[in-house]
Amino acid sequence: MKTEHSNHVVIGAGSGGITVAIGLANLGKRVALIESLHVGGDCTNVGCVPSKTLIHLAKKYRPGDDVNQVLAEVTRKRNQLRDKETTEMQHYPNIDFIQGHARFNNPKELEVTVPDGDKRLISADHIVIATGARPRLLDIPGLPEERTLTNESLFDISQLPRHLVIMGAGIIAVEMAFAFQKLGSRVTLIALDEHVLPTYPPEVAEAMQPELEKRGINVHLKATSDHYEEESKTLFARRQDELFPIQDVDQVLIAIGRVRNIDQLDLEKAGIAYDRNGIQVDGFGRTNVKGVYAIGDVTPTSAFTHSANAQGRRVVQKILFPYLPASKKEPLFPTSTYSDPEIATVGLTRKQIEEKCHPNLIMHLRFDLKDLDRGYTDDIQNGFILVDVVRLTGTILGATIVAPHASEMISFFTLAINQRISMYKLYRQVYPYPTFSNGIQKIADAFMRETLPNMLREIKTYLRYRIS
Repeated sequence: MKTEHSNHVVIGAGSGGITVAIGLANLGKRVALIESLHVGGDCTNVGCVPSKTLIHLAKKYRPGDDVNQVLAEVTRKRNQLRDKETTEMQHYPNIDFIQGHARFNNPKELEVTVPDGDKRLISADHIVIATGARPRLLDIPGLPEERTLTNESLFDISQLPRHLVIMGAGIIAVEMAFAFQKLGSRVTLIALDEHVLPTYPPEVAEAMQPELEKRGINVHLKATSDHYEEESKTLFARRQDELFPIQDVDQVLIAIGRVRNIDQLDLEKAGIAYDRNGIQVDGFGRTNVKGVYAIGDVTPTSAFTHSANAQGRRVVQKILFPYLPASKKEPLFPTSTYSDPEIATVGLTRKQIEEKCHPNLIMHLRFDLKDLDRGYTDDIQNGFILVDVVRLTGTILGATIVAPHASEMISFFTLAINQRISMYKLYRQVYPYPTFSNGIQKIADAFMRETLPNMLREIKTYLRYRIS
């Protein structure tokens, strides 16, 4: 079998892979882009695009509307974008699009199985792994396949579930709980976690729990599924030794996490290092094998479209302009949950802050949006801005926002952390009135009230714990 050669090969035409392929192609480089399923990856096909379309349409839905038309529109818009992106990749200048499954033969050669079963050998100077992830599955005894959903099948349904049980309490689970409840489904959440959205600070769960309850979304925490009885359509759940029934369940959405798509790449043949956290890479996506890169879900630090894009841009720069100065650290990756209200966070987690700094050095600042004039006009009951800063210097370590437009607001703190913009500078910033961003001003006010009148104490505290 003759080996074809390409200077650059990208495995996976999802968000990160397309970013790399287009970035290289636009700079005149020939790229082989290999995709085993659909162009656009999770984002276009089973993630961001269909889920946010569903959330948008659910907000507009009114009783009496044809709910199944809403589901059809989600599928239509997803397919339209998928077709558009597929056509673009098939005809993009300098990109050779290959439909097939790739695996390593050695560090510089791939074997690609195309749809008709034939195989192609492709060698390359640079190979970028961007194969994404798939849903983690859960075996529920007695549950028929046709009643089981994951994010890969959810956006192809044509009938609204009367009662949707969601296994999990993370981002996907909570987003879909709000969306399907608005469309008229009865929704139940079951999760092993102690509170919903466990990756966020505990204050987020405290704010979101009443929002879920207000909408009639039942939440069973510290629990899991036991079995399903088809005749009565009853899902039995278990909390320790307690077995309890959830009745009239016609669909179960499994949303308990993701599995990286690295098991079929034969990474061992290329000598590429990986562990349970993913393929090991440095801040530029470089693996331990020269010329091989990895980005997106297959790495330990990226689980979102925007983070895969950011990693892809850094890979393009490192391949084509290796001596161009750049930070060895990856940029901050903010995250957003499109619940109601939205949730967004950026920077260090509480656990990371505790590992990094003495607790006496940290100031935890919180402002509740119900105390804002905009919160009053918009009848906001649950929402806040939470910021962790270093005493005296006002250096921002992390921020969390629960607000109607938190996903749009969080970039303010992303910029502040990246550029080391302190609370002193935020205090001098002018914010339009009345807006939710006035809450940032209130946070800065709180920092100044705590710091300025107690400057001597703050200096002593900072010097004592900073030096130690």
